Amino acid sequence: MQSDVDFLDLVPGDEPGRFHFTVEDHLARLDGKLYGGTAIAASIAASEFFTERSVLWTTTQFVSTAPSGAEITVATEALAEGRRTTQVRVTGTDAEGRVMFASLGAMGRTGGDLPSAGFERRPEVADPDDARPWSGPFASFRDRLPPGVEMPKLPADVGFHRALEFRAPEIRSHPDPGPGRMALWVRRRDGGPATPAIIAYMADMVPLSVSSALGVLAIGMSLDNTIRVGEPVETDWVLLDLRPHLAHGGFGHGVVHVWTPDGHLVATASQTAAMRIIDVEALAQLGRR
Repeated sequence: MQSDVDFLDLVPGDEPGRFHFTVEDHLARLDGKLYGGTAIAASIAASEFFTERSVLWTTTQFVSTAPSGAEITVATEALAEGRRTTQVRVTGTDAEGRVMFASLGAMGRTGGDLPSAGFERRPEVADPDDARPWSGPFASFRDRLPPGVEMPKLPADVGFHRALEFRAPEIRSHPDPGPGRMALWVRRRDGGPATPAIIAYMADMVPLSVSSALGVLAIGMSLDNTIRVGEPVETDWVLLDLRPHLAHGGFGHGVVHVWTPDGHLVATASQTAAMRIIDVEALAQLGRR
């Protein structure tokens, strides 16, 4: 838990369950604004720290975003506390008190007689050492650009790329083949562990797979992220197994299964995003600069 608090630069406030962080560097999107993965990760880290229990599931609704340098207050409250489970609510607000995100979740003490098992199958992919470096979300769009249009180059260390290293493995076989299936190895650049909060931070990628499945140039603004957590495993690399489900009326839905290199399913996450077609002409102008 302390590792997550440090990674997210969460500063405890004057009241129990209250934290603060500033939107900067690795906590931002590629455009410098509050990254959705940061919001759900902060919700998990604050909830675990406050309840002294481990996350079972968390869902985060993104209400608004905040610019670089904005201070966000994270307020955590226990709605119900039982012998094994604490139900929590988390609200993130900016300095003016405007809600940026709102989360619900459950923290718990795991154990008991029920055996642990995973029931999904992992794609067969190349190991991280054999996978090529991934240069970012726009890299997936290059094959779909019209002639004469170049994808603008982004610095490798902008936004969450400052904290994460990505590699794109070849998918050799897939248990659920279909359009838009993608796989990405990801780990922290600082060598820290992939905890549930950090996995939630990493997994904010479903809109990319929806765009790929549709075969269009589109970006997605997340409306929500939900993560359900299994047995924790100490690991650095995790595989994001992205599987889009459907798109309708300008919105996309899908899931991402999160695997360890030895095939252990540690979490499954889902996401809904408002999709927007990229203006190719504007992209062409950027590419010429």
